[in-house]
Amino acid sequence: MKQLALDDPGVLVGITPQGNTCLHVASILGHEKFCKDVLALDQSVFLVTAINKDGETLLLTAVTRGHDTLAFILLRYCRDQQLSETILNQDKRGCNALHRALWRGYRALALELIEAEPALSKAANVRDESPMFIAAMRNVEDVLDKLLGIPDSAHSGTSSSNALHAAVRNGNKVSI
Repeated sequence: MKQLALDDPGVLVGITPQGNTCLHVASILGHEKFCKDVLALDQSVFLVTAINKDGETLLLTAVTRGHDTLAFILLRYCRDQQLSETILNQDKRGCNALHRALWRGYRALALELIEAEPALSKAANVRDESPMFIAAMRNVEDVLDKLLGIPDSAHSGTSSSNALHAAVRNGNKVSI
């Protein structure tokens, strides 16, 4: 891959009909080594910030497809490169990486996402689900505690409910 990129750098910036770059495809398939090798190249910032037709960055693709270890790698890269917009990106369904991490049950990733970009807590998806609502629904107390400490965190939920409704329904021990 490195030799191919040196011989023809344009090969890495090609896009599929779905708007996926080579890193999107690698992220969908969970190919960590390939992703790490590409991240070491000069073109990597362009590839990491690229958004496919579903509105997904690489980070969002990795989390959505269930590749949490790859998501950690991509999150740290984005944080180190100060790519806040890439971390905050929402897909066509309004979900960001924090929404997806919570739905997948990735507590450690959710906590690191919040640490990297607290503003992730302010987004609600098209179903009006906020990260706080999802954390309360899934009874993820440590993440819920962290979200409660962020001023202006969204708390909305589906069917005109909110995180408090979800916490009461689930018997959460965290006081909202």
